[in-house]
Amino acid sequence: MLDIPEMRDALHFVLELTDIYMPSEGEVLLLSPHSTPERAIAGFLEEGVKEVIVKRGNQGASYYSANEQFHVESYPVEEVDPTGAGDCFGGAWIACRQLGFDVHRALQYANACGALAVTRRGPMEGTSRLAEIEAFIQRHDMSIQEAAQ
Repeated sequence: MLDIPEMRDALHFVLELTDIYMPSEGEVLLLSPHSTPERAIAGFLEEGVKEVIVKRGNQGASYYSANEQFHVESYPVEEVDPTGAGDCFGGAWIACRQLGFDVHRALQYANACGALAVTRRGPMEGTSRLAEIEAFIQRHDMSIQEAAQ
């Protein structure tokens, strides 16, 4: 796809206008001409993306910006149905940032929402209220760790 000059130009234009790019781990290289996830993420930031959040499923999630990067481990849950988990994660990230949460807390809550989503069958049944998310986090007492560079 990126070997076509028009596609490269279109992607460059879109990335210049993108504030948040939230791919799954398997999607990181999809829109990049680079061959490693690390270089792809650096390339997105160089193109003007302000925040890259990589969803890693049961391996947690990682945050990257020009100023920092860190990783939040996943929550140990029994998966019933992964349908909608990424949407719950993304919606929680945006909602938490709009509520004024810093990026560390927002990623922790988004990760919790993704984990809660997979414990129920169906794409909408896994959505949670703020009180449920906070209780879930307290039960699991997760901590934020620095991402490996």
